[in-house]
Amino acid sequence: MSTDIATYDYCAFVLLFIVVIYNFRRSVHGTHRAKIMTIIVACTLSAAVCDATRVRFASLKEVSDFRFLNINAFYLLFLTLIPPLFLLYTIASTDMWHRFMRLKTATVLCCIPMLIYIPVFVINYFYPVAFEVGPDKTLIRHWGYYYSYGIFLLYILISALFIRIYVRPVDKRRAHILTVPVIIVLSGVFISVMAPGHNIVCFTISLCILVLILINKRVEDSVDMATGMHTYKVFAEDMNTNFKTGKQMEIILLNIVNFKYALRIVGYDAMRGMLSPMSSEIFRIMRRYRAQFMCYYNGDGKFAIELSRKHYDFAHEIAEEIARSVRHNIRLEVADFELEINACLVNCPADISDVDSLFMLIADLDLASGEGRVLSASSITDTKEFKMKKEMTTIIDRALTNHYFSVFYQPIYDTATGTFASAEALIRLRDPKYGYISPTLFIPLAEKSGAIHAIGSFVLEEVVKFIATPEFEELGVDYIEINLSVMQCLRSDLADEIIDLAGKYRVDPSKINLEITETASGYSQSKLYTNITKLSEYGFSISLDDFGTGYSNLMRIASLPLDIVKLDRVFVLMEEEGGNHVIIRNLIEMLKSMKLKVLVEGVETREMMDSFTDLGADEIQGFYFSRPLTKTAYIRFLKEKKPA
Repeated sequence: MSTDIATYDYCAFVLLFIVVIYNFRRSVHGTHRAKIMTIIVACTLSAAVCDATRVRFASLKEVSDFRFLNINAFYLLFLTLIPPLFLLYTIASTDMWHRFMRLKTATVLCCIPMLIYIPVFVINYFYPVAFEVGPDKTLIRHWGYYYSYGIFLLYILISALFIRIYVRPVDKRRAHILTVPVIIVLSGVFISVMAPGHNIVCFTISLCILVLILINKRVEDSVDMATGMHTYKVFAEDMNTNFKTGKQMEIILLNIVNFKYALRIVGYDAMRGMLSPMSSEIFRIMRRYRAQFMCYYNGDGKFAIELSRKHYDFAHEIAEEIARSVRHNIRLEVADFELEINACLVNCPADISDVDSLFMLIADLDLASGEGRVLSASSITDTKEFKMKKEMTTIIDRALTNHYFSVFYQPIYDTATGTFASAEALIRLRDPKYGYISPTLFIPLAEKSGAIHAIGSFVLEEVVKFIATPEFEELGVDYIEINLSVMQCLRSDLADEIIDLAGKYRVDPSKINLEITETASGYSQSKLYTNITKLSEYGFSISLDDFGTGYSNLMRIASLPLDIVKLDRVFVLMEEEGGNHVIIRNLIEMLKSMKLKVLVEGVETREMMDSFTDLGADEIQGFYFSRPLTKTAYIRFLKEKKPA
């Protein structure tokens, strides 16, 4: 039987060896969670060694009773330490020290059982209160022995209770992961009690450690290989939990403002290579301050460092030194190219009170003017634009409910007829709280939230209703252009919605031109092509907007049933600068040879209008003729411009 018992311990050795190789070789070190897990592994390994040794000693007569007493005492000590350590690991892995420390009475009560056990362990050497060695290396157990197992079960149950009450409400996935070891260990204790000859506690604890590490998080998912820091996914999970539990945090944000520009210049490999020395510089400074911290790399040159409470007073100093050190010590291979670093200090919840606002701040940090100093989060979050972004979901819902959206029309000039034969429909928003809000602000957020579909449907119906009026027919306008967002283009029912709308108001499809952006044309080709082809076959004309701002691809243009290509304002700027006249002329001629009409956007002067008319542009749009107008103002404009 003794050989069988030792076999469980040998299995525990194997499992722990796998843990050491798998976890500690590649995981992020220095965190409370990693340190506690290291201690748990050491205690489990020590307990398994003691257990195997005491089984061996029991069969050797030459081993003294004192040595046998020692090995049993330390086996019991290491075993008893593991559940309290697991409780600490549970708190650390969920980052709920702040929540645990608020429960002062409960914290003190949790410490008392272990404080009692230490004297029991020492006294047992002088007076047998836990156990003593009997004849033939048998153990005579006293109340202290059962007290040890009581502590073991008590801390397991406290951990289970903590998971149930505090972890589960904010993170069910993590709660389930942490519950698995509790179930396995309790099963092992039950088996040991029911079958005394099978002492498998160390084996089950080792199994728990392995299972916990394997299912908690895959290494490649939780650690960025270039920086050795936690990934964006971990950052999002941790911040979400921290905000839900009301944790106070001091976070240093570091953004490489010109990261994407540098990426285009030196390439992906060079930039990835630069991230390693940059992260090493951050780690070096943090170690110099002997700071407890969590480092995250959120992609695109964005770093976040969460400091421990005892280093809050040094947060500004640490942030300044990191930013300064990175600027001076990290260089790209390209001569005279310096990394632009924006550093920001965030106090949560004073500056930021929710996870969405934090991610919004990280994105907006690229746009801030740092000028080499550490920014305060409030300098960004207190701006009107940031407040609008934070409330944008509410603003959009309020606008849809109360009809704060309106459609404006910008006239388009036909160079062949000299008339304003068409117009572009543009969405506008005037909120009662914030006033006019630019589409460049609310459209991207509406696309993220999904509200863009409701906004797009509103614009479609407003324009179709306008076209269906007798007043529109009297204006002699050929068609109205309607922008389709990227998200709208990916809807499988988009074509059916537009066709049904035209049928509902009895509008000729040729009166509507549907614009897709060049960005949208780069997305799912199958859905886009199906929608556009169906609409084109039904009689709607299709135009490609913003040509020249994205990945211009003539093969892509040729593959879509387009009628119009709209040249972006970038071509107007090229023409104003001069020297690109031949390029623009050849581009227009090539597009027209593909049976496409060419419309130029962003024309603001008479010179540019004449120039693009001479270059062969079919239509011209811009502030030179008119800004976007309300429907009433647009009708008045056309009547004023109508030839006598």
